[in-house]
Amino acid sequence: MKRCGFCIIVLFVLGCAAPIQHGLDESAANEVVTSLERGGIAASKTRDVDGAFMVSVPQADAVAAMELLRSLGLPRGRRLGFGDVYKQPSLLPTPTEERARYVEALAGEIAGSLESVDGVVGARVHLVLPEIDPLAVDGKPRVPAQAAVLLKTVAGRSLPMSETEVRKLVAGSVPGLAPEAVSVVFTTTAAPPAGRGEKLVTLGPLMLTPASRTWLIAAGAVMCALVMALAALVLVLARRLAAAQSKR
Repeated sequence: MKRCGFCIIVLFVLGCAAPIQHGLDESAANEVVTSLERGGIAASKTRDVDGAFMVSVPQADAVAAMELLRSLGLPRGRRLGFGDVYKQPSLLPTPTEERARYVEALAGEIAGSLESVDGVVGARVHLVLPEIDPLAVDGKPRVPAQAAVLLKTVAGRSLPMSETEVRKLVAGSVPGLAPEAVSVVFTTTAAPPAGRGEKLVTLGPLMLTPASRTWLIAAGAVMCALVMALAALVLVLARRLAAAQSKR
């Protein structure tokens, strides 16, 4: 009966769950779930029919969860690196097309590296590769290499990298790019919603706030009592029906 009651609780919780993110890979889904639970919001991930992952939270926490994820810049957009851009090569690529694909892949790789830094929730990198002038005697490029970087950081959190170190990282990734030719702009996310100050507790496979856990246990007890009452009623009716048939 206890096992039955726990199953009822789980089904009840799932029925009140609200999906807030779809089409995530497992790494992004894990990051979203972890961030929500750190903010005091119970979350779970499930696999969609297409193989991607979906993140759900209790219906009452859906708005707070979406606000928290928006303030943290989650889920992160997937960056296309060399492996993605050159996965399906063009049949007859022109030099211009190959150059554009190379710039896109290189910018994606650099943005991915910057987003791995603690406190960075988003990075955009714009590159201008040097254009060689075949008629130049000194061999100087017609257009020098340049880069612009936009970093979106968590409000109130200091980065472990300075602006100078960001310039060095970007310049070291692009041939012919000098650190002083890299422009870096910092923006911050909106302040995350105030935390609830509650630590999540477990109830079987579920992660809940203490108040929700107490409420679910009480709801499960009531539902188990109703099931037992219905079972007793069915048993009494069955006995009366059997007694009435035996008298005939």
